[in-house]
Amino acid sequence: MKNIAVIFGGKSVEHDISILTGLQVMANLDRKYKIIPIYITRQGQWCSGDKLTKKSAYINFTTSGVQKCFFVPHSKNLFIKGLLKTKRIKIDCVVLSLHGANGEDGSVQGLLELCEIPYTSSGIFGSSITMDKVQTKLLMQQLQINTPDFLFFYDTDWSKDSTEILDKIEKRFQNNVVVKPARAGSSIGVAKCDNQKKIVDAVETALCFDNKIIVEESIEDFQEINIACCGYQDFVEVSALERIEGAGKLLDFDKKYITGTTVERFVDCKLDKKVKEEIQNIAKKMFVACECLGVVRLDFFVNKNSVVFLNEINNIPGSFANYLFKKQTFTDLLNKLIKLAEFRQKQREKLTFLYQSKALLCLEDFPNSKMHK
Repeated sequence: MKNIAVIFGGKSVEHDISILTGLQVMANLDRKYKIIPIYITRQGQWCSGDKLTKKSAYINFTTSGVQKCFFVPHSKNLFIKGLLKTKRIKIDCVVLSLHGANGEDGSVQGLLELCEIPYTSSGIFGSSITMDKVQTKLLMQQLQINTPDFLFFYDTDWSKDSTEILDKIEKRFQNNVVVKPARAGSSIGVAKCDNQKKIVDAVETALCFDNKIIVEESIEDFQEINIACCGYQDFVEVSALERIEGAGKLLDFDKKYITGTTVERFVDCKLDKKVKEEIQNIAKKMFVACECLGVVRLDFFVNKNSVVFLNEINNIPGSFANYLFKKQTFTDLLNKLIKLAEFRQKQREKLTFLYQSKALLCLEDFPNSKMHK
């Protein structure tokens, strides 16, 4: 029986949504696997234990009944600390259910690569570039994919001369913009603005979540269309398309996850065939260009003139956007993701990382070598 670890939680503003995804994954994993929950607390502590499979554990969470755990590079084992000894469990694959910073951004992916453990998300490059809205948009420009116009800056730029930045925003966008932290998700710290005072307030709020800010042109009178892709390299399966009802409205965290009263979702929405094919083709193109693996969700705008804009990419969408893949169960999707992760790891293991050179034989002749004796 394979040991499948599910990592969720994390030191991220999207912590709670990650718990929900982790619980859904554990509830739907094929029973042929042994499930090893790994919960990362809000403070960044890693722990494991059977109680972590239950929703009730996260209401007023305490570390009672769980054990600290950790990975060691080049080990493939999870180490769980007990009272008298440390237990080790060989991990066959990790289902990454993390959202946001310190998990969706390539950091945990790097750890798992050092441990040589397969994992179900894009790799270090794909995770880091899709997490950063600025880098994603720069890639879109290189690929000649429409995206809302934008500019970006850092906290140091804002502290040095906020007036200059505000002048650029006014000249370029007439202050009709959306302000976002460049590396955050779930609409946290995002605000739609139409005057300088709102922009200043939005930037100050966004800087609480990231030191890099992106300011985007606000697209008016649009349909929001979402699509998911699943696969690896040249194998890319696209999902049904979803239309979010409420054109022109900015969906904040509560509207997305809590109230659910101001948004309606229409899967298999009726779209012009040409527009639908364009969205599917762009989604596949970006999936491959970002070297993605597993499931990613791409969010599009289609304006009143049927012009398509790719807005963002979500490397690990909530619940893996399973509802968009209508012809398969969540269990089927998870089985597919594990197989893709194992396939990539086998590819990596075929590579050569050793090279015998004569460089060290020249050590005595190396400049300043005597200084280190």
